[in-house]
Amino acid sequence: MRKQFVGVVVVAVVLGLAASLAWAAASATVQIEFSFTAKGKEFPAGRYEFKPEGAAQNHLTIRNIDTGETLVLPVLTRLADTGSPKAQIAFDITDGKHYLSEVHIPGTDGYAFQGASGQHSHAIVTQKE
Repeated sequence: MRKQFVGVVVVAVVLGLAASLAWAAASATVQIEFSFTAKGKEFPAGRYEFKPEGAAQNHLTIRNIDTGETLVLPVLTRLADTGSPKAQIAFDITDGKHYLSEVHIPGTDGYAFQGASGQHSHAIVTQKE
């Protein structure tokens, strides 16, 4: 009985580690060369980590790596996986301001957010690492 219990614990630990590694892989770090707005909050240019949150991944955390400042954004809708091996962050541009509109992390669905309203152009930042 004790051997079975130990076996179950070992399997649970291995599965837990595998799940946590998979969860860690579902994030992206990207250098953004311009300031941008997300959910009404202004972020300076810098290095950012984008990470889905929650079991349903219906929120995304943005973390400024230099300052540690974070923001959790509700996902407006999910988008199809682009199949790109590198993360891509899309911004709407209007009146010289950049608004976060989409985040695509390799191996996961994309995430869409409330971008700029009205006419706008787009900028895509691709992960360099």
